[in-house]
Amino acid sequence: MTMLLVIRIKGEINVRDRVEETLKLMNLKRKYNATILKDSDVVRGMLQNAKDCIVWSKVDAQTIARLIQSRGKVSGWKKLSSDYLKNYNISGFDELAQKLERGELDLKDLGIKPYFALPPPKGGVPRVKFTALELFERMMKNGNA
Repeated sequence: MTMLLVIRIKGEINVRDRVEETLKLMNLKRKYNATILKDSDVVRGMLQNAKDCIVWSKVDAQTIARLIQSRGKVSGWKKLSSDYLKNYNISGFDELAQKLERGELDLKDLGIKPYFALPPPKGGVPRVKFTALELFERMMKNGNA
């Protein structure tokens, strides 16, 4: 199953109510929040509705693992650890990412927050067209990751 990385790049000011509601349904409540969604017609419609506030692209298991390992949080805003995953019989972040990609698991089922707070991108958001993966790489260079 194809997974999409979606990053919100616009804040809350001057965003229409309908678009804001769509962003909340995708767990993108703040600027520079990211989420991983399963690709479907419904999700594509939501992305099209909020296209001026977000960027998205297809993502592989390796990038999902990197995102979850560096920015994954559990209840109480505690950092996600390998020990926490072992409670669910998951050996590591790579296995978790593969199970998410195949659709066997959902982050909410494991008690992991379904969104990730990313740092602002190093060098700012580019004005030319860019993908979510390019923006994600710039955010990970920030040093806060």
